Amino acid sequence: MAILYVASEASELKPFAELLTGLRKLKWPIDYAFEGVWEGRRIMLAANGAGAKLAALAVEVAIRAVTAAELSSSKLEAIVSTGFCGALDPALREGQIVVARDIFDLASAESFPCAPVSCDNPAFISGTLVSHNRIAGFASQKQTLAAHGLAVDMESAGVARRAKLAGLPCSCIRVVSDRADESFRIDLNEMRSTDGRIARGKIILYALTHPNVVPELLHWKRRIGFAAERLGDFLVSCRITSEPNVHLGE
Repeated sequence: MAILYVASEASELKPFAELLTGLRKLKWPIDYAFEGVWEGRRIMLAANGAGAKLAALAVEVAIRAVTAAELSSSKLEAIVSTGFCGALDPALREGQIVVARDIFDLASAESFPCAPVSCDNPAFISGTLVSHNRIAGFASQKQTLAAHGLAVDMESAGVARRAKLAGLPCSCIRVVSDRADESFRIDLNEMRSTDGRIARGKIILYALTHPNVVPELLHWKRRIGFAAERLGDFLVSCRITSEPNVHLGE
């Protein structure tokens, strides 16, 4: 049996990957795909870029791969949407873990209940995660979104919808990368490629022509590195259920 963890970027998964044993690359047609073992359970890691569409594609690729393998050790028992999120609740701080009770898809107004997560580390916040296909990079945008949940991400709705279609439980574990009162000086939505991925080339070109943003970029690089480490440490403390999706506490 196996658990699939889906993020946007490889950097969100690498600290977790480094804690697994027998880590190896998977030949999947997505940006990042590895597998390893944690406490006797097969762990598969996938990242395919920002947004619900690319995340759902990563899940689809994984489901096809494990179905083709036809091995009991490859059978998917649960899917976890993971990675960074932006705080909408002013009380949330950078590096804080959010375990979603449910995911609210802003585009369709659908709500997806999350499967429960059991963790040795109790230091997390539970609530509704808002999933939005645009980067909420400004405090004013986060203030508007706060009416729908305590944090925002871009991929969870795509993962949850595809998991539901496959009849698989879906959990959501995120780490806060930016506070509700923080804004980026760069509009990161303008730094995305036509398929939605964050185009690093565009960011580098912008930095070369706007050197005043370089200190901020370095600051955020350190911040997300810290957040990814916190997430990796938390993920190995969790036991993912294969029960049907229900709200935490029910």
